[in-house]
Amino acid sequence: MISTYIVADFESDDKTVEVTYINEENFEYKRTINIPYLENGSIDEDYFKEILEGQLRGVENKLKIGIIEFKTPDEVLVGIAST
Repeated sequence: MISTYIVADFESDDKTVEVTYINEENFEYKRTINIPYLENGSIDEDYFKEILEGQLRGVENKLKIGIIEFKTPDEVLVGIAST
């Protein structure tokens, strides 16, 4: 079960943002998601919240059927450094 997720800091012109999902054992799973913007250039906050909620449900479902796995923060850093 996922206990929380954290949206990384991002700039107003970024197109994507990293989201870290944390389970009850404090293991992590990271995804990059698109940031939706309105025509005036501001973030579409309502749609962004919908995307975050939808991604959370998707990660929970993938975890249930074993498609993804959560890793310790150290394992996540090793994976990032080796790419």
